[in-house]
Amino acid sequence: MIDALTQRFPALATLGPRHYVVGGAIRDLLLGRDPADADVACDDPLAAAQTVGPRVIRLGDQEHLSAYRVVLPGHVYDFAELLDHDIAADLARRDFTVNAMAVDLASGELLDPHGGQRDIEARLVRMVDASNFDDDPLRVLKGVRMAVKYGFDLEEETLAAMRARAATITSVAVERVTYELSVIFSSGVLRRAVALLRETGLAAPLGLHARDLHADDVTVAGAYALLVDEPRAYARKWRWSAELLRDVQALQGLIEQHDRVDLYDAGEGVARQLPAVLRALGRDATLDFPDFSIRALLSGDAIATLAGLAPGKEVGQLKRALLEAQLHGEITNAEEAERFVRTKVERWA
Repeated sequence: MIDALTQRFPALATLGPRHYVVGGAIRDLLLGRDPADADVACDDPLAAAQTVGPRVIRLGDQEHLSAYRVVLPGHVYDFAELLDHDIAADLARRDFTVNAMAVDLASGELLDPHGGQRDIEARLVRMVDASNFDDDPLRVLKGVRMAVKYGFDLEEETLAAMRARAATITSVAVERVTYELSVIFSSGVLRRAVALLRETGLAAPLGLHARDLHADDVTVAGAYALLVDEPRAYARKWRWSAELLRDVQALQGLIEQHDRVDLYDAGEGVARQLPAVLRALGRDATLDFPDFSIRALLSGDAIATLAGLAPGKEVGQLKRALLEAQLHGEITNAEEAERFVRTKVERWA
């Protein structure tokens, strides 16, 4: 294990005694995955970070929660203070057994006091101690994220402890919750995610309508379009980006009405997400997509000249009508477009 860690994160070899790689990197290596970063617990995290690299980034805004990050080409190192300056105490306060392992960088020993290797082999998410959920209620949702991401089951007592604390998720900073949900909903296993949110009791306090679904491959916006009844209110509460709100609202509108014009107006990025949403609802996902590169064949000025109109609302209406005719394949060239405008004007006269 120590060789795999130092091969992936060479700067670890520069650290001395009482430095421990903890958590995710060890879990990922045991799962045969390539870890994205190395978390190091030690007595003096700032000094350790400065040993590894010249530019240190402070994480967090509270002294007792501060951690330090060093980003090197291809490698990220995070350093945090060893809880109570004792690795056993540190691991005992962690969330799940698969995250409560450490490698002593001095001896190379793998420390696994809570059976994390056993639970990786059994593909189980098991809590270290139920009281650790109370230290940070986000851990309840994180348990769902881990089960979804790694294809693990929630151990029975862990599930019961999570369910008992599901309501506390509303006490967590909304940005942290929204991030966890984005990871959960982008994992490509929507039905499993919804089942776990329902089973843990998290769906209700998170305001998610846990409906029965028939497919998994939706986007984050697609998941919310399926699970949230009032996106605007939800977006305010959970502080979505304007882009996410726009996409969710557009997808919900397209579920019932999705001809070429509707799809074009939603934009290609949103429209291409719709088939997966329809499949999840058990509906026909065959769509007649428009050419999203289409633009009106005549400019507003050209239409105004043809119609003998001053620029304004009527010109805009003609241009929109022309565009819709193009989207439906009724108009294919400038000559037809001019004839279309003249005909429209004659009917208005």
